[in-house]
Amino acid sequence: MYLIAVDEAGYGPKLGPLVVAATLWEGPAESTTWNDQIAATWEVMKSPVMIDGQKIRVDDSKRIFQSRTQRRGDTSPLGNLHRVLSFAHRVMGQTESTWQERLPTLIPADLESVAVVPWLAEMLPPGNWLKELPDAWLDETTVGPAIDAWALPEWKLADARARMITAKAFNAFCEPSPTTGNSANKSDLLGETSLGLVASMIQSSELGSHTHGQIFFDRHGGRRYYAGVIAATFPDAAVRVVDETNRCSVYDVCTQDHQLRMHFTVKGDSFVPVAMSSLHAKCLREIAMTFLNRFFADRWVGTEPFQPTAGYPVDADRFLDAAATTMAKHSISPSDLVRCR
Repeated sequence: MYLIAVDEAGYGPKLGPLVVAATLWEGPAESTTWNDQIAATWEVMKSPVMIDGQKIRVDDSKRIFQSRTQRRGDTSPLGNLHRVLSFAHRVMGQTESTWQERLPTLIPADLESVAVVPWLAEMLPPGNWLKELPDAWLDETTVGPAIDAWALPEWKLADARARMITAKAFNAFCEPSPTTGNSANKSDLLGETSLGLVASMIQSSELGSHTHGQIFFDRHGGRRYYAGVIAATFPDAAVRVVDETNRCSVYDVCTQDHQLRMHFTVKGDSFVPVAMSSLHAKCLREIAMTFLNRFFADRWVGTEPFQPTAGYPVDADRFLDAAATTMAKHSISPSDLVRCR
């Protein structure tokens, strides 16, 4: 059996990318059973462990990422995110030495779209990493206490992948169809991107002979019905509705080679594998926003001093008003920077 967990960061903001991340966990090879007792296996990873001078745990990224960590001695507010992800990096056996080296294998499907956005393209050239961002992964000795404390006898974190959807790509997705005139929305984009990421991981060589999968998503907004988007992503699969309630929507999806059960759960990031995906997504988005802010800070013109933005609607409007002169001077199109919805 295997498990894939999916979560996002940046669903609400107007500025910066939407990042969707997934983690792949390998379980007992011959097992097809899933129950609450098995799900509770991961609870041990919520227990804090001291790593590199800080207590860390695997939890919802909003709880792990707190800018006040900088006041506790971190050189970056991403410190605790980086500690948890260094643990994940070592457990997965990734060979890259730095975050920058990891990007091509973490977001392979989006490297081209990232490379044409000036403020994100600056993440890619070797040696162009910003000093305020963590880069080198913590070594195995440093994260050893977490590796020991969070050992799961029958499960292994095998892989992590992500999608980084730029504002330009976001807006293109939401444009009215030339044939029907219908427009998609960000819920459609999130659903299609999340399921597409799962589909790509199912084809991974990491799965070996595993054919049964449990797939977990953190459900957003009021969306309750997913059978249509599942069928569109897996057109040759049989899709059966198991349950569609206010709290959770569950589907059995049978492809030619895999038997999947998909769970779309409100507050799904309380489940540790989903939380681990949330941490990957959050760290990637924060890295992207740091580069966005540095790009504008280096080119800033106007009467108001530069103030960084996190991209959420009210502050994004403040930022865009102040950045109007800068955007005009550098021929920055609003459609490349601002999401249409």
